[in-house]
Amino acid sequence: MGLIDRFIKWFRDSAERRRFINEFNANARGAFQSLSVDTLMEARACSGNSDSSYRHELSAPVIFSGIAIEAKAGTEIPLDDIILIGKIIFSNQVLVRRMFVLHWDTLIVRDTRTGKYIDWRIRDFVNFGGLLDERR
Repeated sequence: MGLIDRFIKWFRDSAERRRFINEFNANARGAFQSLSVDTLMEARACSGNSDSSYRHELSAPVIFSGIAIEAKAGTEIPLDDIILIGKIIFSNQVLVRRMFVLHWDTLIVRDTRTGKYIDWRIRDFVNFGGLLDERR
C-alpha cells in the first residue's frame, strides 16, 4: 500500500477513532459516577512512541499514532495499577485488534498528577497466527 493510500485510509478511519475514544470516555465517566471505580480515566489520541519498533504496517503518522488512557481525577494510581490497567486492556483481544486497525501503535497509561506512565507496543499483543500458528 502506497504512502498516499495509507494517508487516505487513515483519514477515513479518523471518525471511527473518535467514536472509539468517545465510547471509552462515556463508559469511564459512568463507572466513576456510579462509584464503581475510584479514579476518572479519560482516553485521548496523542503522539505515539517515535521508536521504529513501535510502528506497524497500519500505523498512523507518529504525531497521531498513540492512544493515552489518563487518570484525571480521584485517587492517584500507583505504578503497579498502571501495569494492571495495561494488562486488563491487552487481555481483551477484540479491543487490541480494534486499536491496531484504527492505526494506533502505542498505548500509554498515565497518571497526569504524578506523571507516572508506561507505554506499550500494541502490535506485541495482537496475537497474529491463531489457527495457522505452528507450534511443533
